[in-house]
Amino acid sequence: MSRESIEKQIEFRKNELMHYAPTSFFRKSAEKSFEYFVKNDIISQIEENDRVFSVSIEDSIYNFFYEFLKWDSDFFKMPTYKLNYVLYDDTNYLSLLKAISAFKENIVKKSYIFIEIPSEDIFLIQALNESMFRMVETRMTYFLDLKTFENDRYPVRKAIESDILNLKKVSSEMVNPFDRFHADISYDPIIADIFLGVFAEESVKGFADYVMVPNEKGVGSDSFLTAKYNKSWWDHIETKVSKMVLSAVSSKTNKGWYVKLISEMAYHLREQGAEFALMHPASTNKAVIHSYEKLGCKLGKVSHILTYMKR
Repeated sequence: MSRESIEKQIEFRKNELMHYAPTSFFRKSAEKSFEYFVKNDIISQIEENDRVFSVSIEDSIYNFFYEFLKWDSDFFKMPTYKLNYVLYDDTNYLSLLKAISAFKENIVKKSYIFIEIPSEDIFLIQALNESMFRMVETRMTYFLDLKTFENDRYPVRKAIESDILNLKKVSSEMVNPFDRFHADISYDPIIADIFLGVFAEESVKGFADYVMVPNEKGVGSDSFLTAKYNKSWWDHIETKVSKMVLSAVSSKTNKGWYVKLISEMAYHLREQGAEFALMHPASTNKAVIHSYEKLGCKLGKVSHILTYMKR
């Protein structure tokens, strides 16, 4: 497998691969996003040469770029892989099915694997579906223009370590049954609840750049929103974009605080220098999507989470 042959496959698949970049919908920087997030990632995996499975089917080469996720494997007690890209330079559907079968037999075996795939990559989606990959979530990317954002202000503060126990409880209890971890039959729902609590804890401890909670007199801090600044992206893609990641809001004690936290996080990210904020709701979460649109957010892209585990 040479770099030249891979670059040929990248060029062949470019129209689809463009959409794998998390900021592909910003037209002015779409090419920069593709180069930084997708092409550079693929080339780096070639150089490491330990996360690529290549198979020849009827004189065509198919390359599967994947990674082993140790933390996920240890936490969920099952070997877990992520499939990042599938490259080829023809459109022979039957050959693609054979290549996916070889990848499953040689790499996946009895492990768990998932891919986040943009809806534009429909040819590959069909082949993965026919190869028993299940769709467990349709994920949307909304974006907010922070440069022009204006809204009422609300009292908030940064979460501290003494908030962790409460935030873990809120995160584990306020479950969206359609999120990837609860919708996928491969996961134990109880373990999925615990995972969200651990994610909230690690966010406060430093995994997130900022965790925001309410700071209103007489109102408990029973909701939170985390964010990643992603400043390392900014110069490479010529777009200053940050991301709102995980949230949970108690419907009993913090009703109405979801919109307030999103609004205040928008102001916070703008203070950090960001020009845009990204959010990633499940397509089934209509209430959240309504909140985003109410604040002026727009739809950027749609992707699907597909998973496979031999049974």
